[in-house]
Amino acid sequence: MQEELLSKPKIKSFVTICRHYNVPPIFLSQYYLAEKSHPVSQQLRGLLAEVAELLLMMSDEKVELLVRDLPIGFKMFLDRRSTNGDPSAWIERVALYYVAALCQQHYFSLAGVINSRESESVVFQHYPELKDRTDDDGLLLIDKEFQLFDGGVQYRDHILHYHQFLRRGYHSNPNYDFLGRFIRYYHQTRDQNRFRIGVDHRRIMQREYYRQIGEHDAWFGPPFDPSTLDDPNAIGLTVMTRSRPSEFDLFGDKIDRTEFYWSFRDGIKTFEIEELSSADVCHDDAYYLHRYVHAQRDIGRRVIQHFDGAVKVYLKSEYQERLANPMPNDPRSHRRLKVFRIDGVIDSTEWIELICLFFKLNEMVVEYLNPEYFAQVFAERIRRYQSAMS
Repeated sequence: MQEELLSKPKIKSFVTICRHYNVPPIFLSQYYLAEKSHPVSQQLRGLLAEVAELLLMMSDEKVELLVRDLPIGFKMFLDRRSTNGDPSAWIERVALYYVAALCQQHYFSLAGVINSRESESVVFQHYPELKDRTDDDGLLLIDKEFQLFDGGVQYRDHILHYHQFLRRGYHSNPNYDFLGRFIRYYHQTRDQNRFRIGVDHRRIMQREYYRQIGEHDAWFGPPFDPSTLDDPNAIGLTVMTRSRPSEFDLFGDKIDRTEFYWSFRDGIKTFEIEELSSADVCHDDAYYLHRYVHAQRDIGRRVIQHFDGAVKVYLKSEYQERLANPMPNDPRSHRRLKVFRIDGVIDSTEWIELICLFFKLNEMVVEYLNPEYFAQVFAERIRRYQSAMS
């Protein structure tokens, strides 16, 4: 956008407040018009008054040019300027969507997630005792002092937001299906298993402002056949590719392939899954992000004893090497940010459900784990999609 009507420090400060209360820029109109007492509303009104004053001092041509340069997702909410009466109402709307567009440039940046520092954690600023309840991977050790909701973790007077990489497409609402299943399994087995979860250290919300948001869609984890779990010879690499068009690429991540790797050593079978995005999908023009799962099965005791999920971060300059080298010869990622962990005696059916829900909208995971179930549930949907695209 050509005009800079607000300083970057002001915008970044406001974006920080929006993150605390989980208010993405596209929803700012709700907080301007309806939520007068909300902290986001209070800050927003001040910014809009400042921008509106500057807009009223500009020529009609410059205001029209500013509107023309807004992203289409915000410009679509602005009707043509009224030729009759007081122009202040239209200017007010221009100011609103101009501020929203500025916030959009910063709100979804992932650099702050990938390069986060403990010293900058607002969670630890409020609750320094949580440092002692966080493991070396940055995961919070869950116990009865925390209350888990689909949208966050309640601790004392605040809601701790789940890690950014537990959000759908890394930007949207939390992956409610996975988190709901994770929470249910926590309540069922917390006396025998230890649970850990990643939180977003850039955000913290006062408890009274928490609102539960519901999302529903048709995605189900398949039943799991455990017959080969304890076979030490059932190891090696399987690669599932997405050679066909897919209706599951809803977030534009364009998953190129998914790798499944089993290994065995000293009585422990290790299972790894990593999805790889296409080379043309780069976040912040700097990072490639891959969901990743790691699990261990003690075949002597016949139990899954460890299960964790993470997001691997690859730098743009290094990504071609990763595409060229599948597991187990894959190069080390720039970062591996864990987002959950379970230890103990993990039920295999719950385990496979959680895997499928963590890899939400990646049908290749279902196709690998249970081809018959995949054909029954998803094959017809893919055929319909291909027919519509042809």
